[in-house]
Amino acid sequence: MGKTHRENLKEKLINGRYESYKGLSICLINRFIKMDFRGIKYQVHSDGRIKFSQLYSDVEEAISKYFEIRRKLR
Repeated sequence: MGKTHRENLKEKLINGRYESYKGLSICLINRFIKMDFRGIKYQVHSDGRIKFSQLYSDVEEAISKYFEIRRKLR
């Protein structure tokens, strides 16, 4: 049985890649910006129709927010 979109996205993020959709993106920010973050941080950012930007320590929480905003952009 194949993986769900959520499982594929989580694997992508853990491996340092990102995903974007209509101006909305999610990534492991530590991979792109060298700053003194306390631990691993995932960023959900949207500069399109919906303005939003937030850092998360928990990948599941970040993915949930990403899908919440993505549904609104359809």
